[in-house]
Amino acid sequence: DPNVRVMKLLRGEIDLLQNDLSPELIGYLRGRDEVRVERAPGVNFSYLGFNLEDPVTGLPQVRQALAHAIDREEILRYLFQGDGRLATGLFPPEHWAASRDLPTPIFDPDRARALLAEVGYGPERPLRLSYKTSSDPFRIRFATIIQAQLARVGIEARIQSYDWGTFFGDIKAGRFQLYGLTWVGIRTPDIFRYAFASTSIPPDGANRGRYRSPRADSLIAQARAEPDLRLQANLYRELASLLLEELPYIPLWYEDQVCATREGVAGYTLAPDGNFDGLDAVEWGGLGASAH
Repeated sequence: DPNVRVMKLLRGEIDLLQNDLSPELIGYLRGRDEVRVERAPGVNFSYLGFNLEDPVTGLPQVRQALAHAIDREEILRYLFQGDGRLATGLFPPEHWAASRDLPTPIFDPDRARALLAEVGYGPERPLRLSYKTSSDPFRIRFATIIQAQLARVGIEARIQSYDWGTFFGDIKAGRFQLYGLTWVGIRTPDIFRYAFASTSIPPDGANRGRYRSPRADSLIAQARAEPDLRLQANLYRELASLLLEELPYIPLWYEDQVCATREGVAGYTLAPDGNFDGLDAVEWGGLGASAH
């Protein structure tokens, strides 16, 4: 529990915390003299995923409407207190295979309402969706904000929160319409095959939304077979553009990495993906003795 971890840090029972801290707890720790808080840009990709086999979320207009109904900048500014970067795809701009000029989903409630009207939804027939999330209090708060933003355009989202095992089991089994998750520690473009190829539907991969696209499959196969990294990157960028158009995911942001350490802990470096490799260089009490 984040609150227990913070109390143990302040009592000196533990020496370092990394991530899984609400903005309020981070702000509280920043005000404590015995604790040093550091932040660095992250690469873990947060998104909203759709079930494309569902008769409602399988409609492109519905997915596009949700993308236009969600004010990502507002959520990042107020809920995350600015600790993150808006995303357009799985990889941040500095990644070698990233698309640096993709248009970000634009917050446009009027366009969202128009798209819903195209498929028969409106004030007299509101769209009703199930949104699944974990039982983590911060993620429930995030889901509640999404729920409120969707309500502005006439979408009634019902939040269903479960313990992690039940939640993730439902996602892998395709028992959802909409859900929120984060890809952690992804570094190689093979994630595209694992998450979006039609042959990667669970249990054979992580295509949890049951996305099937001959064009996507072709681009994935071409990229994996291409030995020239420059040409391979171009294929992955074309694939990223296709995914933004067809929206099996709504890209949200890359959350910042945050750690808090007690006095006497020195040399720790935050990794963009949140790994703990920096522990190898930690020194205690300024004495130069490595901690292992």
